[in-house]
Amino acid sequence: MRIAIVAAVALTVSGSLCLAQTAAPVEPTLTVRGQGRVEVAPDHAKLTVEVVTKDKSPAAATAAHRERASRAVSALHEMKKDGLAIERSVFRLNEVRISPRPNTPGRSESEYQAVTTFELKMTRLDPVDRTITTIAATGLFEVRNLRFGIEERNPGMNAARKNAVEDARERAQTYAQAAGVQLGDIVRIEDSDLRGPREFAASAPMMRNVQVIPPETLTLTAAVTMTWRIGGKR
Repeated sequence: MRIAIVAAVALTVSGSLCLAQTAAPVEPTLTVRGQGRVEVAPDHAKLTVEVVTKDKSPAAATAAHRERASRAVSALHEMKKDGLAIERSVFRLNEVRISPRPNTPGRSESEYQAVTTFELKMTRLDPVDRTITTIAATGLFEVRNLRFGIEERNPGMNAARKNAVEDARERAQTYAQAAGVQLGDIVRIEDSDLRGPREFAASAPMMRNVQVIPPETLTLTAAVTMTWRIGGKR
């Protein structure tokens, strides 16, 4: 008799667990990704320049480079009034193998290059051309590339995000109408925009006597993923 009671209890508990594990009905939803775009004028420029000093030994290249790099920093500081700032600088020492000329006896030789790379930022765009011309005229720098960009806090970013939400809403309404269902409440909003440097216009290595003209506008984009509940037939 005792065995029968234990078995009955076990059966009751097992049945309760089965009822508890029954999956709840899945709520019908519609998920849509929207994209927004706006045209915005760039609000800064970034410039990469290098000071390169060559010599036949590491010590000689480094010693000569120290004086040239110091003059380069002073020249850049004088341009602060035009909105130019040094974001960072990196020094490196390279060994370059120089092969002998064809049909010329001899072994290859080494040349050492001391290089300081400056990453510059200009928050005023009207004097960009003049600033680059001044930098090149010092005879100290090799101008590598120029990029125009938009800061994350630019008001245009919010406009692009609003456009992305409107685009998602229009898409959702179109899908719901085509499927014959009704849109309900929004249950999820996810920012699908990939974070990263918003620098859009890049140029090739700059040449002297070439006028630099900032682009009038750059395209800002934003993306959002939204989920709605959907109801019965329309």
